[in-house]
Amino acid sequence: MTFQYVGLLCLMLSMAEAAPFVNYVQPPPKKDLYEFYWEVGHWETMFYYEEENNAGTPVRLTGYDQFQRREPDRSDPTNCNKSVPMTREEVNNVVAADGSYTRVVLVNRTLPGPSIVAVHVTNSLLQEGITIHWHGLTQHNTSWMDGVGGVSQCPINPGESFTYRFNASEGGTHWWHAHSGTFRTDGLYGALIVLEDDPGLPRISRDFLVLLQDWQREDSLDTYLRVEWEASRFSYGYDNYSECYYNKRQPDGTEIGPVPFVSGLINGKGRRFYDVGPEAEDPNVPLELFEVRRGDTYRFRVISAAMIYAYRLSIDRHELTMIATDGNRISGQRAESFIINTGERYDFYITANQRVDNYWIRAETLEETDIYGTTVLPHSAKAILHYRGAQINQDPRSSRRSCTNTSKCTVVNCPFQNYTSSNFTQCVNVHQLRSAQPQTVPQFDSDEPEKWEEHFINFHFAANDLNGAQRSSVNGHRFVPPSSPPAVDRKGVGITPCLDSECGGEKFCECTYHINITYGNVIQLVLYNMGAGGNINGTAHPVHIHGHHFYVLDMGFPEYDNDTGTFVTHNTDIDCTGFQNCNGRGWVDDSWKNGSKPGLNNVNPPLKDTVIVPVGGYVVLRFLADNPGWWFMHCHIEIHQVEGMAMMIREGTEEQMNRPPPNFPTCGTFDWSSEEFKRAEKGYSKPRTGWSGDDFDEPSFGIGLAAGIAIGIIGIVLTVGYFKCCSKSHSNYQQLPGLAGEDGR
Repeated sequence: MTFQYVGLLCLMLSMAEAAPFVNYVQPPPKKDLYEFYWEVGHWETMFYYEEENNAGTPVRLTGYDQFQRREPDRSDPTNCNKSVPMTREEVNNVVAADGSYTRVVLVNRTLPGPSIVAVHVTNSLLQEGITIHWHGLTQHNTSWMDGVGGVSQCPINPGESFTYRFNASEGGTHWWHAHSGTFRTDGLYGALIVLEDDPGLPRISRDFLVLLQDWQREDSLDTYLRVEWEASRFSYGYDNYSECYYNKRQPDGTEIGPVPFVSGLINGKGRRFYDVGPEAEDPNVPLELFEVRRGDTYRFRVISAAMIYAYRLSIDRHELTMIATDGNRISGQRAESFIINTGERYDFYITANQRVDNYWIRAETLEETDIYGTTVLPHSAKAILHYRGAQINQDPRSSRRSCTNTSKCTVVNCPFQNYTSSNFTQCVNVHQLRSAQPQTVPQFDSDEPEKWEEHFINFHFAANDLNGAQRSSVNGHRFVPPSSPPAVDRKGVGITPCLDSECGGEKFCECTYHINITYGNVIQLVLYNMGAGGNINGTAHPVHIHGHHFYVLDMGFPEYDNDTGTFVTHNTDIDCTGFQNCNGRGWVDDSWKNGSKPGLNNVNPPLKDTVIVPVGGYVVLRFLADNPGWWFMHCHIEIHQVEGMAMMIREGTEEQMNRPPPNFPTCGTFDWSSEEFKRAEKGYSKPRTGWSGDDFDEPSFGIGLAAGIAIGIIGIVLTVGYFKCCSKSHSNYQQLPGLAGEDGR
């Protein structure tokens, strides 16, 4: 298999030189090493900085995609409120998002961040540490390059640098994002595409990128804390005494959206909605545009970087042919639409076979009713499919195709079994997809039963008291991140142990939860979503496993009402009878052990790294434990993961894990006794002079990332901090051929 690369750029750019996002894939020159330079820093949406006058100003919209900025000349105090039109070049340096003013965290002042295969990163944030995860790349034998703060590395602190180096050996649509705190939701994410030969596909005229996000009215930490403090009801504002917010319900009657949907972005562009209702506040905010030519075929690589909400994506009057999920090819599946959860990727192609016009690309939430059962309209992120020759700067007037008895709508990847309430809409669940080629699924071997493992893991809300707050947990454990990453600290001193006296069974506890799996074994994971918090208080969870792609062999659903399609009770395949939290259970039927459950697809199952676990149901996964290391496993809804719906997998022994490179950064808790302090105070412990590397390993904090695709290696250097506004000389930053300098249209 031949791999190519996304692009080649030097990305350490000044503010005025930030390259606008390009919405299609550009094959780069063939190299063995691809390096990019990133700077991570705070920025503001709807804001422009003029280098000539060293002045920043807010901007505003005066018409569709028409921007004005304030007069930048500060020598005349009467200029403050004077506005001047902006050129297209100036607009390209504005992060518009949904047209509101919001503080964000970006790479090189772009939203989404650069599409890459290799990076050097510098942290220029004022006070926060960050890490970058390469979602979809398994980091074979390099677990300490996985970019998970507290698990695979220490956070990269402000002013520090770190270099990631790894082989990008998995082809397909992947992405990178922050994996510390909630910075992903603030804009720290982008596409990571590993191009490969795709035999069997029609001729593709252009390869588009679609990055989805739900966008909040405040920064992500405020959103998370409101949920953590059980104050979601006041999401419309603490000073709003007229409206309270309650979770909406998806078609099966289960909960979605612990906070309101404010706006949805496609490639960093979208429109903000009023607090109540599906109408956008400002129709002049520009939307992403994908230009096509009638008769040609186009591929779309869709990535969900959402904080919370799942999207159902469709294109008015165009049939989708689904061809890949999480970077892995599947047999062509025709669909009217598909549902994508945060962390997932889906590829499809369309043929531009309609009349020359503009058509809506719709990414709608799954909202169907409110807490009282009243029907509500879904919110949406929108973009425009623009046929060459159609009118520009005008919203489409198109509508979705009608689903009828003779022309039913197929929806791929539903988080419930079916759209029972809609007779003309049918689901193809993820386990019903088929790999494009037969797969060699690892099996139970009766001659070596010791090489088989099956683990039941409950991703759910739990508490010791049903009347208390139900917290995000895994098997009743609320995850406490290590103070020192176990991939680096082999002594495990940074781990909060899960004590038998406090954890296990029906108990709810807080600790650094992990399971051990044996290198070389066949691993079957049964992820389920059940317990006392799983009735109307349940939410479907998209679970991501680091370090592996896995086969999705089967999926089980709860019992639904035959008329309404709403949740009635949990699936009975797993023994939860009489258990409040239902943690660590197993099959009701013992004959299903050792991979003998009926209905498993062992021939051509889809291969994924992120999968939805339905409320009251389960999913059966399998992989070979061939990648020793410490791997994170978590719900990809960011507020659930940060709250504690996460765990680690310890794969293999410490001797089987590759050690990190010399001088790899370390961190952890520091404590000492009063006696030690007294000795130090009296000078018994004086600093030595002339320390050598043998005496003291000084951490190396350069943020650089090198990743290779196939035989190539990628390099990324990251700098963290606020973006510098006032330097006019940037001659040392050379822009190389690649993604920059094109308008993406």
